[in-house]
Amino acid sequence: MTTKIRIALLILYIGAAAAVFLYVGFPSEALRRHVSHRLSASLPGLSVEIGAVRPTLTAGLDLQDVRITYAQNPAAAFERVRIQPDLLSLFLARTGYSFTGSLGGGQIAGRAEVDSTGPASKISLDARIDGILIQQVDRLRSLYGSRLSGRLDGHLHTTEAGALNGKLTITEGQIDLASPLLAQSRFTFRTVDADLTLQNRNLLLRSGRLKGNELDADVSGTIALDPPQAASAMNLTGRVTPHHAFLSRAEGSIPQGLLRRRAGIPFRISGPLDAPGFSLN
Repeated sequence: MTTKIRIALLILYIGAAAAVFLYVGFPSEALRRHVSHRLSASLPGLSVEIGAVRPTLTAGLDLQDVRITYAQNPAAAFERVRIQPDLLSLFLARTGYSFTGSLGGGQIAGRAEVDSTGPASKISLDARIDGILIQQVDRLRSLYGSRLSGRLDGHLHTTEAGALNGKLTITEGQIDLASPLLAQSRFTFRTVDADLTLQNRNLLLRSGRLKGNELDADVSGTIALDPPQAASAMNLTGRVTPHHAFLSRAEGSIPQGLLRRRAGIPFRISGPLDAPGFSLN
């Protein structure tokens, strides 16, 4: 065995041993608490809990069992989220990270930047949602007794004002209602498109468009996520255009005066999140 080979093997052994000791001695618990705290602080109104944190071979972090809650209610749960920092940015005031997380058979992937130049850190976010199956996500598939299914895709990004903008699409969806609406308990739809903004615990739905097998609908309005406003959290209005086959089944549930309107039937959804009221105008 030559000297060069011995040196190479020695370097390889030292590197492998250092990696093993780093992995075994990694301060997982301390870092888990720190990352949970930082993420919760940067996402107002949300609480983030992490089951475990382990290092990756690419100088990143592997977050396992990531649970996000809002007002003590589960919002989302990721089996794994991988965070990869831009190594050169670690020495700058603006630190960049790329991330990927698996959820419902799909993933959320994107980039975040932490700006520490001001008195309080600011986080900017740009993320893509690809192929999440709603029926595989506990919090999404069950909504106040109703059952949802479909594929969720979209794009999320933050603004300079700190708001979170989103454009979301659900395809091949279905909802099974806890209580029948217009004499029907199940509605299927080809696409649902939503353009929304989340800021200061208020969700602004600028436009929502549903193309369904039974009906089409347009909706807009606001949803307050702040607990003190829970009694009047929902304030949505829109128009629904039933298809002819659906009209024949629901004719007795819709006043004749509304059926004659050609521009769609106005409706309103208002009240608390857990028991909103629906009315035709």
